[in-house]
Amino acid sequence: MDKESTLNIVHAVLSLDCGGLERLVLHLCREGIRQGDRVTVLCLDKPGDLAQEVRSTGAEVMTLSRKPGLMRPGEAIRLRKILRELSPDVLHCHQMGAALYAGSMARSLHIPAILHTEHGNHSYQGWRRKLLASIAFALPHRLYCVSGEIADNLSNIPFVRSPAIQFNGIPIPSPSELRPDPERRSKLGIGAEDFVIGSVGRLVEIKRQERLVKAVAALAKRGRSVHLLLVGDGACRAALQNLAENAGIGDRVHFTGFQMETLPYLNLMDIFVLSSDSEGMPMALLEAWAAKKPVVASAVGGLPDLVSEGSNGMLFPPEDQRRLTELIEMLMDAPELRNRLGENGHAEVVSCYSATHTADAYRSAYLELLNERGTASLFGALRKTGPHE
Repeated sequence: MDKESTLNIVHAVLSLDCGGLERLVLHLCREGIRQGDRVTVLCLDKPGDLAQEVRSTGAEVMTLSRKPGLMRPGEAIRLRKILRELSPDVLHCHQMGAALYAGSMARSLHIPAILHTEHGNHSYQGWRRKLLASIAFALPHRLYCVSGEIADNLSNIPFVRSPAIQFNGIPIPSPSELRPDPERRSKLGIGAEDFVIGSVGRLVEIKRQERLVKAVAALAKRGRSVHLLLVGDGACRAALQNLAENAGIGDRVHFTGFQMETLPYLNLMDIFVLSSDSEGMPMALLEAWAAKKPVVASAVGGLPDLVSEGSNGMLFPPEDQRRLTELIEMLMDAPELRNRLGENGHAEVVSCYSATHTADAYRSAYLELLNERGTASLFGALRKTGPHE
């Protein structure tokens, strides 16, 4: 098979709830359809927030509606039927659960090419979790990780082949899309001269957005006209709102809730901050760079591999609240440095982390693996088309 072969690709996920992994799958669907491929997303648990967005690309979304816990016999039978009817050339799994269940069924059906991408750095301690990980990550014909740290972690699991690294990618916005909207800013209650610190992500414990609330509280006490814009939703929202109110900055912390399109909010930010305790290769950071925003990030997970200190961003030790506040205040007073960090980050995204670049790399891997294995489904073998036919 060659670059112009039409492929039948199935992405297996637990759900399409909005997160970095799911947004990558959305981008891969969009690029796959653009190439002329047939693309399906199989959600093992539920469709999720991004399901309709995925359908709008031309991809199909199917749901197994699996209940929590180990897969039941009836669910396994339905999964087998779905994969048999889809008859994909390529099954691309995302998350360990998808690799375990969809990957094992794909093996039994002799699906030609099975790949898995691991997006997060998880603990595999305990015999049960280590056993499940050993099985799940041994099933794919090829294993990918989105950062070197995740790859190192998986390499310690018994029977797991050495993973390759494939970075995430995002669509690159046009210059006209990078213009801030004064009306949106006003509706949020942010003044024209106020400095905006922002972040995009689920409001959950591991993201540690309370560090941003505390930084804004400290800066407000120093007389700084600073606001915090948090884009996303999650279990910690109420606690973060209470923290802001108790610190006397309730009117300076703005919660947008879940947003399908984050770029209009990124455009309002002067600095983008990622304060997590753990990250693989966060899509939100790439999106901030694409929006030409200076980035401050905790030195965890794959972030030190991405952020070059003083070149495209700044790093801080995750437990060092004082250092985070100092970096934000330093950047508030250094507009030229902010501009340089944002421009350098944007250039890096364009050259290395575009959605097209990532999708092309995966598609080349699909074709390479199919050719190595010398087999493909009837769908892929009989049809060839150019990308715009």
